Amino acid sequence: LVHGFYHFKHFPCDSPVRFMLHSPANHAFISLHTNNRVSYFRPKCLKETIWRKLPFLGLTATKILGWMVGWGPGPIFTLLDNKLRHLDTADNALDIRLCEAAEHSWELVTVGFGNVCVWSVLLMRCRVKLQEGLQQRAFTHMALAPPQKNRPHLAFVACGTDVTVINLDDGIVLDHQERLCLSEITAMLFCTQLDSLILAFRDCTITVWGLDWVPRVTFFGHDGVVNSLFYCSKSNLLISCSADCTMRSWDVKNNLAIDCFHTEQNHPPLCLGGIENKHPFFSFSDKGVDLWFLTAWYTLHTKVKGDEDIALKQILVSHLPPCYPTRVTCVSEDDHIYLVSAGKAEILTSFKAGKRVLCAAYCLQKELLIVLTKGGTLLQVNPLANPATLIQEWEGRGQALCACCMVIYSSLGDPEKALERWKSLQSGRGSSQKDSKHIDHFKNRFWIIIGQSGGCVSVLTMDDGTVLYRTPAHNGKDVTAVKAYPKYNYLLSSGADFTVVVWKVHPDAAACLTPWQTVICYEPQVYLAALELQVALAFREPTGNSYSLQLYHVENLKRAECQQTNAHIDSLTGVCAIPEIKAFASCSLDKTVRIWNEKNKLIWVQQLVAVPQCMEYSGNGELFLGMNGDLYRLEFAHFLPKKYQRTVQLLAAY
Repeated sequence: LVHGFYHFKHFPCDSPVRFMLHSPANHAFISLHTNNRVSYFRPKCLKETIWRKLPFLGLTATKILGWMVGWGPGPIFTLLDNKLRHLDTADNALDIRLCEAAEHSWELVTVGFGNVCVWSVLLMRCRVKLQEGLQQRAFTHMALAPPQKNRPHLAFVACGTDVTVINLDDGIVLDHQERLCLSEITAMLFCTQLDSLILAFRDCTITVWGLDWVPRVTFFGHDGVVNSLFYCSKSNLLISCSADCTMRSWDVKNNLAIDCFHTEQNHPPLCLGGIENKHPFFSFSDKGVDLWFLTAWYTLHTKVKGDEDIALKQILVSHLPPCYPTRVTCVSEDDHIYLVSAGKAEILTSFKAGKRVLCAAYCLQKELLIVLTKGGTLLQVNPLANPATLIQEWEGRGQALCACCMVIYSSLGDPEKALERWKSLQSGRGSSQKDSKHIDHFKNRFWIIIGQSGGCVSVLTMDDGTVLYRTPAHNGKDVTAVKAYPKYNYLLSSGADFTVVVWKVHPDAAACLTPWQTVICYEPQVYLAALELQVALAFREPTGNSYSLQLYHVENLKRAECQQTNAHIDSLTGVCAIPEIKAFASCSLDKTVRIWNEKNKLIWVQQLVAVPQCMEYSGNGELFLGMNGDLYRLEFAHFLPKKYQRTVQLLAAY
């Protein structure tokens, strides 16, 4: 599961925030401001300001529902109710600069100049008061570690570059670590899930320490001082904010940088906080308060190879009416083909070609898998068996012109007959399909269209590979890619002659392909996509290293170019259409996925952890990605601009 930052809401504040916390009793975040006013922030409501002045340095929610404590500056320790009304005041407090609630009890721990205290909230008395051995230090950070078997309740308090460890059960100093780094500590927290202390230093680094004081990992990436740290146990990610006006998330367990979000310039986030296992979390700056979600941008759909050295090189999705299931065909670099359920995320069957595979195509209505090998041989495979079995092998269909690429074209004149045929195949699942050609209805056509070396496009029957039609193409140069669009009766082919040809398809004519339009491009096209009468082609800026899409209208060849400032910075690895919102998606070696509208304007971009090796649209507001040899699902619909969100929602409801 890979998460990214989603900015939910901004609340401007007239007076800067000096402290903020979450109040379970109020189901809200509460902030104290420099003018001593108090504000409530709820995700579904507007900001609410209480016109009562509270002079405290900070507030801490207790484990007793409805009670909280206002503390500092100086020897102030005051019990409040959930309306922030006075209940009691401690009369024996020392200087208080920090306060945290113990995770395992109703007690609070405070830290001040040269002291650490443990408080009983019920009695409003100091149970432990430790001053000896603290060397009159002005502590700036505190983190608590809950007790475990053979380990007492611990407090870590920091000053400058040093950390002191305190046994809170017995009120004694256990350890004092000096000069953990050459620069001073700027943020600190204890992560219970990792049983580790996490420190940020003024040199912009973040280091995770074991309790044996051996550093486990150090993160680099911020260009400014790290102001605050927060660990989200729901996503198992560490979040940091910095004076460089960014927030970053880190996978501590796997030593990975996950996401970076650039906040508003000149107003860096000063503090982070929230509830460890729930959303949202907050940040505040001198301009106001922001609420955030850590959102699952993409998730592992199916573990295919589990090996980043064996990439997925092709993904195909069967876009058919709801009466059919959605299937995903995956081709890996080691020449295995996998058929995956889009709904249940399970591998239904697999096929080992035994030869170098160029590409594959799956016809669900006929339950046939067609595989094209590097030598130009076509394999007809039965995917109803598990593992899938070879039915027929066709060589020489190119008549000395080797097949380079392939696509399946289906024209359904009688959809009901096609569905009836598919259901009959399901009832005889796993049986031989060699006689299927005698069962197809004459109104339903299923073709294999191959692009060939030497510049030819050929149409073959799917049942026995008979060549129905062959036509020259691309000025005798190799055909590099073909893509079919039966809904609009056209086919795209690209060639080594730097052109893309749009073919009209005539299912009932002897000459079933006729050239319609030709688009001249700067390089052979490997990735093709079309949306109604608009074609997307990959484009590299000749004078620079930017990679983007160019959109052409098929009828008049009118071109829509993208702004180069929004382009990819490395080669594309996939392009597909998103019909519901009339948009195109592209992915790249720069580890991003970008979505462009029909005017070729960038409307969404997402940074990924790994390189997307291939991509295809799922049909329901999601993209399938091949990464590290596995199949991932990227949910993008909820994060598009609102007008696109509404379109997706309306079509989903329809």
